[in-house]
Amino acid sequence: MLLALIPGLPKTSFFFMAAVLMVLARRASKRLESQPRALLPPSKAATQEKLEALLHLDDLALEVGSGLVSLVDEKQGGQLLGRIRALRRHLALQLGFIVPSVHITDNLQLNPREYVVRLRGVEIARWEMVQEGLLAISSEASAPLLEGKDTLEPAFQVPAKWIVPSRRERALAAGYAVVDQTSVLATHLAELIKQHAHELLTRQESKRLLDSLSERQPKLVEELVPKLMSLGEVQKVLQQLLREQVSIRDLPSILETLQDTATATKNPVLWVEAVRQTLGRSLIPNLLGDDKKLTVVQVDAAVEDQITQAFEPQSSAARAGGLEPAFLRKIVDGLRSFVGEHISASSPILLCNSPARFHLRRLLEPFMPRLVVLSPAEIPAAVTVQSVGVLR
Repeated sequence: MLLALIPGLPKTSFFFMAAVLMVLARRASKRLESQPRALLPPSKAATQEKLEALLHLDDLALEVGSGLVSLVDEKQGGQLLGRIRALRRHLALQLGFIVPSVHITDNLQLNPREYVVRLRGVEIARWEMVQEGLLAISSEASAPLLEGKDTLEPAFQVPAKWIVPSRRERALAAGYAVVDQTSVLATHLAELIKQHAHELLTRQESKRLLDSLSERQPKLVEELVPKLMSLGEVQKVLQQLLREQVSIRDLPSILETLQDTATATKNPVLWVEAVRQTLGRSLIPNLLGDDKKLTVVQVDAAVEDQITQAFEPQSSAARAGGLEPAFLRKIVDGLRSFVGEHISASSPILLCNSPARFHLRRLLEPFMPRLVVLSPAEIPAAVTVQSVGVLR
């Protein structure tokens, strides 16, 4: 049609021009298609990924102030990362499961020498150090006088002093243990992990432990889970053991005991008590004194009976809500008669029959988180037990 409207135009020239225009039009179209896409808002999938990243919580997180970054940064000679890697290996052997990695970030809202430890986003500890100071700690009640700034060591809450590095030799000569700030932070973190180990043992980690054991002892795991107990029930037992500072590394013995006990009872308290009795040989050695004797405070039989009745499922006391607050106050007052007012700093070993042992430990946990409560069935026959009194 265009040729008919423009007579005399050479057909060859027209086709050449048309071809050039088509090529240019295609190139322009491609540029137009590519440029606006860069200006478009992010896709729905990309936005969703960013929102999900905001909701993620690290199991363990350490936030440090600007003045403590040098402890973390290996380029500045910081040794904290290496200490934490070694700490996780040590805790895996000690606790019996792999502790989650620690996510470390700087936080400009903190004081320069301050740090915060968080468990799934919730603060569980906060402490502040001094500029270029060393921490001098003495285990003696009447420590020799030492010039420095009084404080409490964060991991165990024992009296300590911040001293300048030039007084290090003098402090050592006076019997103090002197530690640097990296060691202070690493020790504090280790104790927090031990204290909250039962919360760090997730369902996924419990399954990994069982799957790993199943490769070596398939019959043991197969006959217990899910035939007699669910994965969640096994996890609860393991968590309770960790809550009482009991290692779960001997998993075969734990599962064998659960297999025998679960056929006779469905009471989780009795499951835990049976496992503790099986592991008794490993519970006692670290509790012995220099004379290789186990020094304990016995719990009066009347106290044991009252605790057992209060938590017995079919008892009227259990239906009414357990023990009276006054009863718990009497127990705490009785403990003060043995260790003084600062019961959180010094914990005697209590001897209490099962299952009252389980409940007494849980009752006293807020006051004495490191309290050890043993039942007579957990103590090997070869161990000599020395009682220093009766808790009434």
